[in-house]
Amino acid sequence: MKIKRISVLLVALLISALLSNAQTNLVFYHDHEQLNSSNFNPAFLTSQQKFTFSIFPMSGMSVGYNNQEIIKDMLIQFLTGNQTQEDFQDVFKSLMKRDLFYQCLEFPILIFGHNTKWGSFRFQIKDVEQIMSDFKSDFSDFLSNPEFRTMSLNQKQAFPASAVYYREYSLGFGKEIIKDKLTVGIKAKLYFGKLNVTSDVDGGIEESSNRFLLKTYGSAKLSIPLDLVQNRDSILYGANMPEDFNAINYLFSSKNMGAGIDIGLNYQINPQLEFSASVIDLGRITWNNYVSTMNFRGVYRLPVQFIETSGPDYVIKTPEFSTEADNVNFAGLFKIVQDHNNYSTNLPTTFFTGLRYEVNPKFSVGLLNRYMSAKGLNQNSFSLTGHYIVNKKLSISSGYSIIGKSFTNMPLAILYKQESSQSFIGTDNFLSFLAPSTTEFSGITFGTCFYLFRKKNLYRSPTEDFPYYKPKKNKKVQAL
Repeated sequence: MKIKRISVLLVALLISALLSNAQTNLVFYHDHEQLNSSNFNPAFLTSQQKFTFSIFPMSGMSVGYNNQEIIKDMLIQFLTGNQTQEDFQDVFKSLMKRDLFYQCLEFPILIFGHNTKWGSFRFQIKDVEQIMSDFKSDFSDFLSNPEFRTMSLNQKQAFPASAVYYREYSLGFGKEIIKDKLTVGIKAKLYFGKLNVTSDVDGGIEESSNRFLLKTYGSAKLSIPLDLVQNRDSILYGANMPEDFNAINYLFSSKNMGAGIDIGLNYQINPQLEFSASVIDLGRITWNNYVSTMNFRGVYRLPVQFIETSGPDYVIKTPEFSTEADNVNFAGLFKIVQDHNNYSTNLPTTFFTGLRYEVNPKFSVGLLNRYMSAKGLNQNSFSLTGHYIVNKKLSISSGYSIIGKSFTNMPLAILYKQESSQSFIGTDNFLSFLAPSTTEFSGITFGTCFYLFRKKNLYRSPTEDFPYYKPKKNKKVQAL
């Protein structure tokens, strides 16, 4: 009967989610007791156990992505040194067809939390990798889509991108300021950057002496252990690993330092309704290791046979022209001039605001708005989730999500708690496992932590025959 009730509940949650117009990508946000909830809001630190401990690989990981295949192939080609000029063009062509590519990977290495009479503290080490890009524009459609045939002249189109990988050392503090009302939290962070790519590249079409020139402008800044290879015409066609590269030294390097903070609050409006808000990764990293700036000076002359007609401020191509055409080579657009000056970047900053309403002691509903701020890559999400406490050990959450421009996402999360530990597993979109063709976004999070130095309960629960007596667990009852 219990299994039937749980099944009915899950079906009800899924149906209610399908009928809603909300979105979510952080199904664990409103479950404050979950190990990583303080990563969303440091005020949630006060919900941790007195001594909380976890270490890699038991601490698990969290990953979410779309268009994974493209980036995987690109990184493999980079790291093996087998890339060719065509590989760069293939990646460029594929990304031009997408509005937003997004990938985020987090895995904690060490977590230690402690509650005291002065407040709740947590020390954490974790690695973070995040990639975002938005290469789809009128200019990219003109190059790759045969049906998009008209392009305005002398108008630049941006190709923003941000890729960052860093190790984070943080010390968090949370405290209840007003009893049963207001809790605040702050987390100080020290960053050690491992990899960065930041694109401020633009593209457009110019007319000069009755010639139509496709051009690339701007720069892409890199801090990555690769030596870019150019031909005699300064066109980028490959990259090699530096001869002095050492993977161990690279992973534990103290170069590329930065700092940041998280701040948050949680306010109990009334016994059933609470409000929370936070700002995460308000910080900056200075890059000074393996740095290179690619200043784009690319030019490609649009062949006359591909021009159907033109005017003073536009050009119309023939349907035969696109990046897929065998006789079209865009190598000239990758002409660059390099410099090796240090630079600094802001980390993508995330803003959370949430509302949680407790329908009854076992069931609650949560609203969440997430806004990620990154130059040229801002995105917003809004969520509605249901959280059900099955028993004192097990709880389940689910909802419906729109992640970026992916509209078919349904998260599902399970938290299992014991006296000495907790384990959790969740996915941003379990439809990606059941019906991969219906959605492009996938994600999963999981992990385990332990509650140290807990006092052992030496007594069993009272029985119906002896409601006021707790027998010892190691005491043997002998038959008379």
